[in-house]
Amino acid sequence: MKDQYFGDVNDFRKYGLLRSLAGSQRFRLGVCWMLTPPDSRTQGSALDYLCNPKEFRHRDPYLFEWLTKVVCVEKDRRTARIEASGLLGSASFHSRILTDSPEEQDSYFSECAARLAGCDLVFFDPDNGLEVKSAPRGRKNSCKYLYWDEVCSTFAAGASVLIYQHFPREERVGYIYRRADELRQQTRAAAVFSFRTPYVLFLLASQDGHAATFRGQLAAIGTSWAPNQIVPAEHPAPDNPP
Repeated sequence: MKDQYFGDVNDFRKYGLLRSLAGSQRFRLGVCWMLTPPDSRTQGSALDYLCNPKEFRHRDPYLFEWLTKVVCVEKDRRTARIEASGLLGSASFHSRILTDSPEEQDSYFSECAARLAGCDLVFFDPDNGLEVKSAPRGRKNSCKYLYWDEVCSTFAAGASVLIYQHFPREERVGYIYRRADELRQQTRAAAVFSFRTPYVLFLLASQDGHAATFRGQLAAIGTSWAPNQIVPAEHPAPDNPP
């Protein structure tokens, strides 16, 4: 996550999803932004949706109005604004800048684990998504990826884990199923869910005690964000159909 992306259409969907999954105080939410320094890219400029309330406002009216005010009127694009807004309930946040230094990464995630201890649902928001072979931990741009050891240790501590993932240049349906299966194998999760959007994917590894609640929210999310803003799905294990 970079502050320069704050408030774009991906953020609108992301915050809307978090509000749905952790709403009504069902779960204590923890957010690890995995903030990285700004760069010269124009990503994060997708703000036209704020000029199209007919299409977007009804999906989460309060969130839409708040983002319109902060981004268009106040022109304050900082992740700190959503933390202070109360829109994510009583969530806990880990907001320190993440670098490529392996020593600093170790310190960063140790601090994250302590800060978000006791959370029921932990959301990781890396720039790119889950680790890839071309960017081993500690190398250049490794700060843009979430590594499996952090996913698994967070899940083992008792939290369900939600992950932000950019789509690579490959067929999307197959990619979603492959990543969902990998998430199940890595965490041994009781249930795995995906939330597909036009540009990015969210993957959720659920603790056994949380799965029924998440299943109950799928229809509401699918209806509020239909037809293609957020498309939820459950990915049952091959030998464990729903």
